[in-house]
Amino acid sequence: MKIFYGKGWNWHRLGPQEKTKALELIQTHHWPECQKWFLGVPSENINCLEINVASNECEALYGSLIYQQDAEEEHNRSVFHFYLTKDCLFTMNFDLSVFEGVHPKQVEHQLNRCKDAPEAFLVLVGELVNAYFVELEQFENNLRTLKWKFYHDNNKSIIEAIHKLRHELLIMKSLVMTMKKLAMAVKEAFVSKHFDGIEQCRTLYKIDRVITLIKDYANDINYLLHSEEVVTSHRGNEIFKALTIFTTLFTPVTAFGALWGMNFKYMPELSFKYGYLYSLVLIGFSTVMVYLYLKKKGWTGDLLKDKKKYMKRKSSFK
Repeated sequence: MKIFYGKGWNWHRLGPQEKTKALELIQTHHWPECQKWFLGVPSENINCLEINVASNECEALYGSLIYQQDAEEEHNRSVFHFYLTKDCLFTMNFDLSVFEGVHPKQVEHQLNRCKDAPEAFLVLVGELVNAYFVELEQFENNLRTLKWKFYHDNNKSIIEAIHKLRHELLIMKSLVMTMKKLAMAVKEAFVSKHFDGIEQCRTLYKIDRVITLIKDYANDINYLLHSEEVVTSHRGNEIFKALTIFTTLFTPVTAFGALWGMNFKYMPELSFKYGYLYSLVLIGFSTVMVYLYLKKKGWTGDLLKDKKKYMKRKSSFK
């Protein structure tokens, strides 16, 4: 167990096997209500957050929260447990060192400026949000790369990449919303306290900023998904259009071929010296007339123009 002594408050950092020491820190008048939660520690299945305001000036906030989650494996996650009063905070299995961009010395300086345990707890929440910012920066880079890849070469792998980023963003949103609920619970539990300190306001602003970023990224991903649906629908329409055109153009050939394949007893065309020539000319003429009719209606132009535009766009980026 490690103890950080602040100005009128202290923070006990406990390991996952120090449950007995944690029990000694819980105030007796809080025990009946938090007994169910504490007996379930360590729990890695649910997010639990409870407020105890039964006694005036002895408010408490406690629970178990997921603060790190792997995007690929559901059970690869980190859960910390905490108990918070005005002058005491203990955490179990809480390790900021697993995140990039966390500076222990800077965190210690911030904690030294805190006047009570709730303010210090918000500082720790703010550091978690800082770690999420680092992960969001990498996410933004991946999203930017995907946008250009979607523009240049849209294929089946694009939709898979979009859904993967969407899943990662949902995981990140879940973690951030957990911190949002935690900050709101701190303000609710210690409502008599004025949350106007610099460190407290900074944490609340961080949470609002990261939520805004996540909303913007979600809009971008939804736009990509919508664009993918439009492209897929357009391709399907082009395929059906091409099949319709081919079927229509070859209708004369099919009709005359059907006549040639008939074996009636009386076949007057057998005596025609230039029967094949006349038939071929008639087939060709009928096919050309059908094509000209389709072209006049504008039912063939898009297929040819789209291909030319696509090739022109591809060459402009070389």
